[in-house]
Amino acid sequence: MRAVSVSVNSPMTVKLSIRMSFGALLALYLGTGIAALSAGGYFIHTEENSRRSIIVTKNVVVLLFVAGAYIILNAIVGVIAGLSPLSRKRWLQAYIWLTGITIIVETVAGIWLWLRTLNIGDLYGHNWRHLWSDNFKRSFQDSGQCCGYLGPLDGPVMSSPSCQLQADHVFGCMASVQKYAQGYLTYIYSGVFVFVFLSLGAMVSGMVLLIIRNDEERWRWTRANAIFRSMEKSTPDSIIAGKHRPASPDQSP
Repeated sequence: MRAVSVSVNSPMTVKLSIRMSFGALLALYLGTGIAALSAGGYFIHTEENSRRSIIVTKNVVVLLFVAGAYIILNAIVGVIAGLSPLSRKRWLQAYIWLTGITIIVETVAGIWLWLRTLNIGDLYGHNWRHLWSDNFKRSFQDSGQCCGYLGPLDGPVMSSPSCQLQADHVFGCMASVQKYAQGYLTYIYSGVFVFVFLSLGAMVSGMVLLIIRNDEERWRWTRANAIFRSMEKSTPDSIIAGKHRPASPDQSP
């Protein structure tokens, strides 16, 4: 069964079911870009002293905006290609390549986030001692009923009520910090890998559409060439002397 439809008085077009499948996966891909922009907008309103800021830094927010804008522009290229795939081959090829770049970047980002979960203890221990403000550290101490990172002598914020207890009854906040960071990073990199699968589906659907479009182009050329040959056999040479055989798809611009 051919993946194109044709009528007597209209040009051949890719079947509606195939274009709808491409459009559905393209819409999901576009949704990942909108989600990235929305997440960036949500996090940018995070209070300066919120614990979430130790995971989602300003640089991460900027990357979310850049990634969201890139994916939306890429999806627009896909929309332009999908409206007329038979006449917009280059647009379709550009969409596939741009989506491939998205998949690579998202995969690298997901692996990087996953690797960070393997080194939480050392990473956030350094941040606790040298980078975080007292407000950040106190928020962990108050919520976890702990003092300092490894203990009351390891970078504590003494104004926290939990540090007012006797040292023998107070533990460090390492476990509390690790649990918070582990949960947040796991949520983020899981979301990134969901984006990877959606992007992969969008790219594969574009590749399928490109293959069908190329097959249709070759079929039309073969059909036109066969008609021309039949005319050569049934028409005197003097009539077709000035006619030229149709160019193959590989020869067409």
